[in-house]
Amino acid sequence: MTSKEFAEIIGVSQSTISRALNNSSQISAERREFIQKKAEEYGFVLNSQARSLKTNRTGTVGILFPKHFIGMSSNLGLAHLYDLVQAELSKYDYDVMVVYDGEKQNGLSTFERMIKIGKVDGFIIFRMESSKKDLELIKKYKVPCVYLLHAEKAGSYGSCLSDCEYSGYLIGKLFGKYKEYKSIYINVKTSAESKTRLAGFKRGLKERGVVMDKNAVWQSELSVKSAYECVINNQETVKSRKCAILAFNDTVALGALNACRDLGVKVPEDVQISGVGGLPIIAEIAPDLTTVNVFHERIASMGCEMLRSAIIHGAQEPIHTVIRPELILRGTTLR
Repeated sequence: MTSKEFAEIIGVSQSTISRALNNSSQISAERREFIQKKAEEYGFVLNSQARSLKTNRTGTVGILFPKHFIGMSSNLGLAHLYDLVQAELSKYDYDVMVVYDGEKQNGLSTFERMIKIGKVDGFIIFRMESSKKDLELIKKYKVPCVYLLHAEKAGSYGSCLSDCEYSGYLIGKLFGKYKEYKSIYINVKTSAESKTRLAGFKRGLKERGVVMDKNAVWQSELSVKSAYECVINNQETVKSRKCAILAFNDTVALGALNACRDLGVKVPEDVQISGVGGLPIIAEIAPDLTTVNVFHERIASMGCEMLRSAIIHGAQEPIHTVIRPELILRGTTLR
């Protein structure tokens, strides 16, 4: 059904239809509500191209994933955050376009191409940091952007972040109570925030009078499989003495837990394990996994509202919000 046909059915002009469905203040709230209800009744949706012409907006938001992103099946934390962001944006009638930025067309990255052709109204950025070139593009084309979860330099753009260092600190304070346990950190080199989390872990341990051994930082990729292999490769340590393992995130912690199970190591009696993130799935396994909740839901909600406001109202003084995570004790650590 065209807008002309719909307008004839309910007895108004095409321009009135367009104004009502674009929430224009040029018509009364009562008339706007009437037309919107009729549109729902008839299943009429304003053509996206027509909407774009009227509002100078696309109705689409780009989500820029980190360069280390592997895939939804491996990056469970980002997959969870993506689902939450998509749900939030749908409340505002925004479509989502995912940008992995791995390929180039005509020498342009996906991110650069989307900005230059005006493909989206704004970006949600999951990256820890953006390149100088990306920041120059954002500034030149005045694209609204909001950083979510982790960022080193959000600068003049809004951000809603988790306190990455503090998440490590909480587990350091917890494990530091058990001095008979060797404290271990499973690091993910490709993730920029992993180094920050490790610093917090060391700080928490130090406050308990514990100093990490030089060989206590194990290396893994960001996947359950890689974390599993990491612990298997260090099985001599987990079999010979008690250990307390902080994994970079919940995904890595799941791999460590699977390895301990296959090695016949008792959790949490012989090996304590904690992740970071607060993914819903880790509360359903046995034993349920201790974690640090970074409040993905709150971050998604606040971040999407920030971006929506920037799209509607234009350049504003950026808001930088840092949410302190919270320790959730479960079955993989001592109480």
